[in-house]
Amino acid sequence: MTSQNIPAPALAEVEHTLVDYARDRYAGHPRQGGIFNFGGGEIAIIYNRAPCAYRYRSDVQHGPAGYHGRAQFILARSIDSGATWDRSNDVVIFDESAPVEARRAFLQQVETDPAVARQWIDLTAPDTAILFGRTHAGEGQLPALLCFAVRSPDRGRTWESVPTPVQPPLGHDMVHKDGHPLVQMQDGTQLAAMTAGLPTGGVVLYGTDDNGLSWEPLARICDDPTGDGRPTYAGLLLLPSGRLQCYTLNIDGLRDAIQINYSDDGGYSWSQPKPIVRWGRSPWAMRSRERRSTLSGIGKHYRSPWPMQLADGRIVVSFGRRKVPRGIGIIVSEDEGETWSDEQILRDDCPTTDLGYPVATEVEPGRIFTAYYFTMDDGNGMGGTRYIAGSTFLLK
Repeated sequence: MTSQNIPAPALAEVEHTLVDYARDRYAGHPRQGGIFNFGGGEIAIIYNRAPCAYRYRSDVQHGPAGYHGRAQFILARSIDSGATWDRSNDVVIFDESAPVEARRAFLQQVETDPAVARQWIDLTAPDTAILFGRTHAGEGQLPALLCFAVRSPDRGRTWESVPTPVQPPLGHDMVHKDGHPLVQMQDGTQLAAMTAGLPTGGVVLYGTDDNGLSWEPLARICDDPTGDGRPTYAGLLLLPSGRLQCYTLNIDGLRDAIQINYSDDGGYSWSQPKPIVRWGRSPWAMRSRERRSTLSGIGKHYRSPWPMQLADGRIVVSFGRRKVPRGIGIIVSEDEGETWSDEQILRDDCPTTDLGYPVATEVEPGRIFTAYYFTMDDGNGMGGTRYIAGSTFLLK
């Protein structure tokens, strides 16, 4: 697979909308929650929402000492393919601001009482949703960051009261999974790519054969090929041929790039990751030169890639860009990931580096709705209000 000189796809009928915006809160990181397309125009998005005063750096920082420590996992719903979002439909799934003892007790129900009743939920059913949450509630021998999964049988309107703990791979201090969709295998099992913690990091394949009542590590997908970085933001696709693809971003190492590797044996062995982006044909470069006199160029070229395969077979990867000009971009493959187009700019008007984590779904043939978090320069401190934005576009 290579990134050849393939013209960038044409984006038409681009419309930007507000999904969740209020000057007294921080709404962010939808990729940590996910997106669910139930058909007929009904879409649900899960993201983090927290009160925010926008006065101090800690108000907008990420992690337990920042806004995540005050946040709830919120499910928002649209019934018109993402055009409008009625706040009365919002559902609180998990509250990170609850006392740590309460969160710990919630997560340990299965471990403290193995006979606790579990609901049987068919993950192959079209009305099912799943959240892989995370909370900083470790104690004693427990990792500081705990991962868990909760499921919904009714399009996210109600959620099971007993979660499934997701344990780190042997020898690692934690594991977490963003909200990229599960891969449904032919035998009814499901697969997920998760990011492991210390000491070595890397991306690990997990699986379930009991509809999410348990998750277990199956194989290692990738590590940083240079040995000093860490692949993360993993997303799996299953091609019609049976090939599994894993898309990741390698960050903090010598290779800072969106990359892909694959498995032809159901996930037990994987190829070496290869970049699918390249230098030399960037549409951002001219925009950057135009704005260099007024805006700092510090930031990452790529963040939080989200792969998806359209009904016509094309693969679209959307991503955040945190280097001027800051915004959301896409790349496209028309041959199942063998070759890739030039990058295309969806928007490039974010005033800060606090952006990205897109989720996306095809709402009509070739028409894509994507949601992500952005910053609005609206007079609030710390650069402006962090909010969930949406964009709809037609990929020609």
